Amino acid sequence: MSESTALHTAARRYCQERFSQWLQIYEELQRKENWQVQKLFEPDWDYSDEAYLTFPRYRIDKAIQVEVERLKVDPGTGFDELRARLLRACDVAEARLETELKKPIARKALHEEAENYRVYIRVLRPNDLSGIEPLPFRRVIDDWESNKIWNQLKEVWGIDGSYWFPLKKSPVPRNVLAFHTDYFRAMNGLALLRETLQSRGITGVFQLHEFGDPDYEIELGIFEPAYRDGRESYSTSAEPDWVVYASHESSITICGDWLIHVFRAEWPGCDERTYRGPFSTGDLRGTWDTKR
Repeated sequence: MSESTALHTAARRYCQERFSQWLQIYEELQRKENWQVQKLFEPDWDYSDEAYLTFPRYRIDKAIQVEVERLKVDPGTGFDELRARLLRACDVAEARLETELKKPIARKALHEEAENYRVYIRVLRPNDLSGIEPLPFRRVIDDWESNKIWNQLKEVWGIDGSYWFPLKKSPVPRNVLAFHTDYFRAMNGLALLRETLQSRGITGVFQLHEFGDPDYEIELGIFEPAYRDGRESYSTSAEPDWVVYASHESSITICGDWLIHVFRAEWPGCDERTYRGPFSTGDLRGTWDTKR
């Protein structure tokens, strides 16, 4: 690993670890305060001071990581040059979140956490990074690349970034299988999916997200279709002859002739276990019935 790659990896690791630490603290605070989503709609409800001192920290850590993973690190990138770019990445993330967070107490937490990152990056020297462990490949793709892939998905599959099958109100194509996440886990679908893609020589996956969230290219080993952080996702590769769609309604959709052929061969009868709704059921198909 080059010195610059090690520095870039250290910045990614720092953001990941700080994000996890602060998110855990915030989740513990929510439990202590008996926090519930419906409170958001109560008149005059507001976060506690302790919450305002906490959640901006994990949000800025995540935002910095996004900007860090936009950076391209070439073999010729100098150590000090990359350090400057990593510091600018923090500036971009901090400025964006500052416009959203209006409370002085929240901005205080935001600025403190951003400065902690800057201090960490400023003091690192090449000899500090000799034992840094590599991380799986993951990068935020450029807008032009993202638009190209979205256009391919629309042309090939009719995907426009909104709801797709099984949530889309139209006949389901023959080369589409949709499962409840319960059944997908029961069939060990993630392992089967990765193994099948690898057998086709696919080593990288593009993951596209709704609502303008960053789109990524990741290595196959960390590919996991799922609905996270309020984002539905579409996954494919440079040759968009397959797609996996993870929705907010606990569904995983697999499409592509060769891909669903493998699932049908490994799990005969899976067509009879197709998705029926977001709420868990004993047959693992789900239901829309909330009165069952």
